[in-house]
Amino acid sequence: MIFLQVVPNKSQKSVPRELTRAVVAFYAYMSANLPSDVAAPHHVLIFDHVRTNIGNGYHSSTGVFIVPETGVYVFIWSFRNGDDGAHSSQLMINSEEWGITHSNTAVNAWSQSTGCVVAHVNKGDDVFVKTSGYSIGYIYSNFNGRTSFSGWKIG
Repeated sequence: MIFLQVVPNKSQKSVPRELTRAVVAFYAYMSANLPSDVAAPHHVLIFDHVRTNIGNGYHSSTGVFIVPETGVYVFIWSFRNGDDGAHSSQLMINSEEWGITHSNTAVNAWSQSTGCVVAHVNKGDDVFVKTSGYSIGYIYSNFNGRTSFSGWKIG
């Protein structure tokens, strides 16, 4: 049995100290809406409110998860738009697009779009979410729904 010392931040729940393998996991969301002039095409999304960052791979100042340990990971990202907005977003591993989602809404309508990717990544690889070529309107993140990014190692 391997012993893993995890020091959770004050907003995290306790993680068992005894695990069969090292854990790498993160979850972060945007703490505020992203205006349309910032949510322009090819903009890296920054998820500034970090709730979980076991392995310290996610960097809230850049929005980039730097893989701390080679393996197979699951990555999930979700974004919310509305009020006649439309956005496409991409999950990038280094400079390669691995997944893409799109959401388009009418006036006074709201939509949440979620993507999921399972990928083998290497230590030091960069994983991030960015808007792709189609981006109109705000990206919303508030009490009605969060724009978020998360990932964890499965093997």
